[in-house]
Amino acid sequence: MTTLRIGEVAYPSLEGKVSDEEWRVRVNTAAIFRLIPMMGWDDLSMQLVSARVGDGYLFVPNGPLFEEVTASSLVKINIEGEVISDSPFGIVKSTWYPMKAVHEVREDANYVIHTHDDIIAAVACNSEGLLPISQSAAFAWADGLAYHAYDGVETYEEKMPGLQQSLGATNNAALLQNHGLLTLGVEAGHAFMRHYNIWKACRVQMMAQCARHGELIKFSQEMLNSFKHEVSRVQEGDGTTDPWAGLLRKLIKKDPSFMN
Repeated sequence: MTTLRIGEVAYPSLEGKVSDEEWRVRVNTAAIFRLIPMMGWDDLSMQLVSARVGDGYLFVPNGPLFEEVTASSLVKINIEGEVISDSPFGIVKSTWYPMKAVHEVREDANYVIHTHDDIIAAVACNSEGLLPISQSAAFAWADGLAYHAYDGVETYEEKMPGLQQSLGATNNAALLQNHGLLTLGVEAGHAFMRHYNIWKACRVQMMAQCARHGELIKFSQEMLNSFKHEVSRVQEGDGTTDPWAGLLRKLIKKDPSFMN
């Protein structure tokens, strides 16, 4: 059996030891972990990524930085946050609660990402939220963007119902006021691209607000409504290309160890 190592911790390679589907999910989830610092969204190891696999979930191993996470190092847990895989890594169980809140009520949430990126957090501090001033913001609005009022650190079980209520049954992202962003997706690329799109919308908003010499130009409600059709086109594969495979190739060129 191949032995891998992160720092002083040795752990076994799970390639060929788990089902093909679990390995696929592990590789895609590890890719998200590696992409977050590559995009500049990381907050050391204090953001969260999780993925559903069969009856269990892959979650953040306690200790490694996101840039060190590999497919085999991900910890498999049940819905209660109990470790069900043979791993030397544990988890910080309290950090599972916000992710559990999403997985518990959304069957389409196979992948969930939560970050504290500075640009997103800055917009999340704005009482107006994400303004309808860019194409990226319009896509986010049409795709389902919820707002969740800050009610303290979210790593408590009793905070779960509030987040579930804010997210609802159809929103695919939640701007966590004074805090950060949460996105979900059926596939890894869905959750990641939703995160990227909202990050870009927030970045454009901050730049526009800093540079403005007059009122910002906001889309009309009629224009925003037209983006419902554009989102449908994207979901049907007619509106844009899917960059996920290319992102994986980019990661492999940079450092293929995430696939271990």
